[in-house]
Amino acid sequence: MNLNYAKPDFYSRKAKDEGYVARSIYKLKEIDEKFNLVKKNQHVLDLGSAPGSWAQYVSAIVGSSGKLVGVDYKEIKVAMPNTTFLVGNFFSDEIRQQLENLGPYDGIISDMAPDTVGDRVRDCFRSSDLTRKSLEFSYGYLKKGGYFICKIFQGGEEKEIMEEMKRAFTAAHWFKPDSSRKISFEIFLVGIGFIGKPDEENSESEYQKFLAESENNDGTMMW
Repeated sequence: MNLNYAKPDFYSRKAKDEGYVARSIYKLKEIDEKFNLVKKNQHVLDLGSAPGSWAQYVSAIVGSSGKLVGVDYKEIKVAMPNTTFLVGNFFSDEIRQQLENLGPYDGIISDMAPDTVGDRVRDCFRSSDLTRKSLEFSYGYLKKGGYFICKIFQGGEEKEIMEEMKRAFTAAHWFKPDSSRKISFEIFLVGIGFIGKPDEENSESEYQKFLAESENNDGTMMW
């Protein structure tokens, strides 16, 4: 995508001053202040948790009686007493088994992004694919009533994924944090009150109805 993130901005400096490993902490903080999801004693799973700023935020809130499980193919170098970090691909059978043993979860969160190639269309659809896989994964590990927070690049299949989330959760929302860089295409999908995996038998007809209703939409999200 050729986004220049090299120069430290306000949130990068703020994160360093406040002891967080990355500026992304403030994205989750804004989401949580808006929707009030992360709470004391919860059991939360952080997908793609490196470098660990979202884990730092959640760990401090859930407290010693809560639990944060993080997984990433990169090593996570921050240590927290109520946190378990796994190194590997959460799509693999080995990691899935470990996550199942550590679950179920009150919330599943993800700030993951695909390795970008500089082509906006390809990058956005790769982000959509990653989000779909994360959402599908969450169906097997979330407690009923739980929440799901996930980053996605705008310009792929975010509308279709949102329609699915509306069937899987009692409420689903778009959110664009102020701390997201202005040049970034990222938005966040927030599902609240997990019901269960949508009925696949009705998915196709509902999807066609959704497309018909949105055929004149230019794809721009309304904040």
